[in-house]
Amino acid sequence: MPGLMNTPMAIETISQVRGVEREQLVRERDAQVPLAGGMGTAWDIAYAALFLASDEAKFITGVVLPVDGGQSARIG
Repeated sequence: MPGLMNTPMAIETISQVRGVEREQLVRERDAQVPLAGGMGTAWDIAYAALFLASDEAKFITGVVLPVDGGQSARIG
């Protein structure tokens, strides 16, 4: 479950739809992420997937892994 992601396509599309500058949108979305550092990147999702595919995760099955900077903990 990815949270707010800072990807070029997402930021560009949302900024165009909302009619705001990209930099303003990034600041607003960064402020919504509880962990310092703001939104995640595609690498954050990739690293989680790599972990789940690794031998270190061989005992993990059927789990929902939030990769959202703590946002889901804040909501629920």
